[in-house]
Amino acid sequence: MIKSFSCSNFRNVNVKNLRFSKINILIGPNNSGKTNFIKALSFCADMLSCSGKLVGDSAFQTMISKSGMGDIYNKYAENSAHSINMKWNLALDERKNVCYQFNFHTGNEMKDFFIVRESLDDNVKSSKEKKKFNYFTCNEKPGEGYISKAVERGESNYRISFDIPKNDTILRQFDKIRLNNREIYEESERQVGLIQKLEEYFGKYYFYSSSQFDLNKIREPQNIQNDGRVLEKDGSNFVNVLNYYKNQSMNNIIVYLEKLKELMPTLELADVMAEFNKLRFKLQYEGQLFNLSDLSDGTVKALILTLLIQIPINEGLAMLAIDEPEMNIHPAWQQIIGRWIQQSDNFKQCFISTHSPDFLDVFTEGFKRGEVSVFVFDPREECLVKKLDYKKIKDDLEDWELGDLYRVNDPAIGGWPW
Repeated sequence: MIKSFSCSNFRNVNVKNLRFSKINILIGPNNSGKTNFIKALSFCADMLSCSGKLVGDSAFQTMISKSGMGDIYNKYAENSAHSINMKWNLALDERKNVCYQFNFHTGNEMKDFFIVRESLDDNVKSSKEKKKFNYFTCNEKPGEGYISKAVERGESNYRISFDIPKNDTILRQFDKIRLNNREIYEESERQVGLIQKLEEYFGKYYFYSSSQFDLNKIREPQNIQNDGRVLEKDGSNFVNVLNYYKNQSMNNIIVYLEKLKELMPTLELADVMAEFNKLRFKLQYEGQLFNLSDLSDGTVKALILTLLIQIPINEGLAMLAIDEPEMNIHPAWQQIIGRWIQQSDNFKQCFISTHSPDFLDVFTEGFKRGEVSVFVFDPREECLVKKLDYKKIKDDLEDWELGDLYRVNDPAIGGWPW
């Protein structure tokens, strides 16, 4: 779980030690930076997921290429160093709280993009220590890395140096580094487990945008795939993913049907079926079978959201982010989906970007209890992101819902963008 996040100069995102809950709601006008913020949060996760042909055999450079070299640095930044700095304070598990830092230089050509610091530190500093315990530091001096032998305080420790290219993350290079450095190979066995844990954590970040779901591809009959563990960003393998988890456990398709009945009470069947060596998704209500091509855009998107929230994809996600899940969804369904998000155990953390006051309403009680954090984005302010403090808006909220304040343009919750 991301405890807090800092970022400077990534597009228009400049935040410092922004603290999160399990459920985090992002609100604000269009072009205020909500999507950029989620992209910053997911930067390392997206970098590690780069597949296919890599630019310069580097996931980092591939990520830069996909992000757009000329667009990634804040155009209005006063800092002439052209450095983007990111820092995640993470709870990898119940015992291990760490601070992962990833800073890189930018420019106009690919050669100008290189890592200037990548480090992992213990997130807690004892009173006897001058600074936090460091697990590894890379490229603070170009091309040099240092890794500590110890992974726990009190253990015998010394730092081992090694050479590392500055054009890619250590999370992709560490296996190769160990094979090329006998001392690291012999002394870093326990560090391997920690680095793998960090890599696995980022590997379970998933960011979806409702506007990017390719409804035409989703509706087409699909070839049967053996591995449907993860939903593609455009949702195109939805039927294969549902079929994969049905094959893993019949209980998954039973749960899926029961949850869909909360949206469509007369529903009798929701299942994946094979026809002419193709997979189709079928719904049945009032004795009639319907294909995806028979359903509205909103219903298809609701089917996908139900899958993401209710089925334990990839044995549970570290972070699920969804941009505008309310798009094409009826307000009554928005309320149910919002309730599901707060009840689900299929992810450790969730970030939702929304423009819908109806969707926002359902998070009111969780916000009051401190279980849901709400962040207001306003490009007119010097500080782009403001975390709502219930104590400060308690009098404004009273017996209202969060969406009510949004509807009436209350300044406490951001107001209109003009």
